Amino acid sequence: MTNHNVPQDAHKADPYIQQWHIWHAQRVEELSSPHGYLSPTSINWINDGQSKTIEGIPGTWSSKNDVLVYTPEERAQVYNAETLVEQPLVFVPTAFGEEALGYLDYGDIRIEVNAQTNLNDQNNHPFWLRVKDPDAERRKAFKGIEHFPIDRRWRFPATFRRADDDELDIHDSVVKTVLQSYPVLGFVEFDYGGGHHSLVVSNVFGHVTVFFSDETTGKETYGIGRVLHLDPLKLDALDVIDFNYAFNYPCAFSPYCTCPIPSRRNHLPFAVTAGEKTPEDSAQY
Repeated sequence: MTNHNVPQDAHKADPYIQQWHIWHAQRVEELSSPHGYLSPTSINWINDGQSKTIEGIPGTWSSKNDVLVYTPEERAQVYNAETLVEQPLVFVPTAFGEEALGYLDYGDIRIEVNAQTNLNDQNNHPFWLRVKDPDAERRKAFKGIEHFPIDRRWRFPATFRRADDDELDIHDSVVKTVLQSYPVLGFVEFDYGGGHHSLVVSNVFGHVTVFFSDETTGKETYGIGRVLHLDPLKLDALDVIDFNYAFNYPCAFSPYCTCPIPSRRNHLPFAVTAGEKTPEDSAQY
């Protein structure tokens, strides 16, 4: 049936282009949110036996025997899980690798509490606190994310193969004293440039994730690599991999991160000129 309300010179919206821009807008909104990865102002490490205060944040943090204790100041308006912290609060790590343990709010400022497996003593967890301030200079100066032109040629037929055994994908980090570790879900496989390629797919805090580097890494794109998320509901029926959705690590935008470095087996021996480029004023480690 003809729609007589459509002007003859109308341009039909391309669903593929529209969906990418919806994703990109959501990505920018999340990144630039008040406590997104443009708002960190410091990262504070607390090793076993140490006690520290954070400038501008009331209370004391101390670590002993793999336990972190926050002791509040009297009458300080610090909240955890929407509850005023009036007694010492204890955090205990339970996982190998990086683990988010919670966060505290002090006015508009958020203090994220994390544990991290020690590279030299894997039974020990240094703790780290990341302070996020909505008034951070990087957030106020943010002008968007540059990206390659959207190009369907970077959308390849692909398959997903489940891992046969339980395996951890263990990574070095931009912080050289810590390890990152994630359960391997399987491998995404595709052909390009006359070769067959396979990338490790991991479960990263509930996200089906591919960390990868390529021949643009350190040139047009960020120096350690980029990230792809795959649809967890369609993973076993996966039939494409789309590098137009490749995005930057948080550490590309902030010097206060602990991002994993892609393993050598996830390096692609060609230039992926799709997805996000190196941000303006990218963070250096």
